[in-house]
Amino acid sequence: MPSLLAYLVAIAALDSLNPTTTAIQIYLLSTPKPVPRSVSFIAGVFITYWIAGLAVTLGASQLTINLPGLPPLLMYTLQLIIGIVLLLVGWNLNKFAGDSQEAKRPAQLTIAQTFLFGSAATLWDFPTALPYLAAIERIVRSQFDLFTTMGILAIYNIIFVLPLIVLLGLYIYLGEHSTSLMHRFNRSIQKWGPRILRVLLIGLGILLIADCIAFALGHPIF
Repeated sequence: MPSLLAYLVAIAALDSLNPTTTAIQIYLLSTPKPVPRSVSFIAGVFITYWIAGLAVTLGASQLTINLPGLPPLLMYTLQLIIGIVLLLVGWNLNKFAGDSQEAKRPAQLTIAQTFLFGSAATLWDFPTALPYLAAIERIVRSQFDLFTTMGILAIYNIIFVLPLIVLLGLYIYLGEHSTSLMHRFNRSIQKWGPRILRVLLIGLGILLIADCIAFALGHPIF
């Protein structure tokens, strides 16, 4: 369990390098009376990502139960696919980043609408959440009970939204004086985030592929 948690924490930290949600959070914190909206946005992201992850985990777990002869091969095949995609995405991340468009700001700023905006943005990005899928594959392979799975996914998602919580904490602590600091933070994320993410995606992809090769040779790494 400790090694698995360390693995999942590392992947969650990688997954949290999301310039889009960071930019939206900074924008929300620049609006009048921003704290309720910011909290609502974080809640929308957290709850939606957690529920989506739980649904995928339970679905994959049910599949392995119904196909008892296939789980090891099936899971390592899935891991190999994820590893190859991570490697390709990491290698071409600069091109993808250049093609990406700036996130649209929410037209309405009520608490409920901001929650729904966070939820919608999360669902829109979920099909490309490759680190999350890699984490889910490892959780499914470990065959935890329901409550343990829910708890592990909650820990993952707390780490995923941690940068947003940090930005909110800066605003609460520094007030209006945090604006310039948050914009500098956002510029740093925009500049260094893709570079760090590229290295980590490539590294994780290579690690997953190497584990699959080791499994085929009879000596899995994990």
